[in-house]
Amino acid sequence: MELKEEEVVELARKLHGHLAPGIALGVRMATLALRKLNTRRGSKKLIAISETARCLADGMQAATGATLGHGNAFVENYGKLALTVGRVDTGQGYRVALRRDAWKHSALMKKWMLREGKLTREEEKRLAGELLKLGEEWLEITPVKIELNALFENSSIVKCTSCGELVPESLSIGENGTRLCRSCAGVGYYRIAEYALS
Repeated sequence: MELKEEEVVELARKLHGHLAPGIALGVRMATLALRKLNTRRGSKKLIAISETARCLADGMQAATGATLGHGNAFVENYGKLALTVGRVDTGQGYRVALRRDAWKHSALMKKWMLREGKLTREEEKRLAGELLKLGEEWLEITPVKIELNALFENSSIVKCTSCGELVPESLSIGENGTRLCRSCAGVGYYRIAEYALS
């Protein structure tokens, strides 16, 4: 679905809860990548990858129409203010990253990028406005070939020997016929608690 720029920004704001600087930057970066690809928001052939799990990813999703739920948006958390938008059919894409010297753009940009202090809501709003119009000279825009096999997991399904839950084999851990899900292997994001919530 084709949206006007202000509609994309409003969608990103609603998705995230407020227009944080990272949201604005994600919208700006993804919009530039779409232009370079000569592709529209919502194309079924799009793929989008954010290199941070923070605000940038929400802006990217709003601008591209690629979402985590549709399986064409991904987070590869490198902790970088960068994202890639590409085409699944060709693997061609553009990686857009904030230049390491972009902090020179403004005092607010410096405060935000170098984490020199918490921005007030008013400062966030002003910086978001700057980022929505950020010139390409502050960004590194690089043509890339996306390694799609690393993103799309299609291995067979196995049963965890410990908990019995089903998991893709490539995401399980084990050998000699024993397969454990990441949680049972002790490398998951949670462990079973000793309490019950009511």
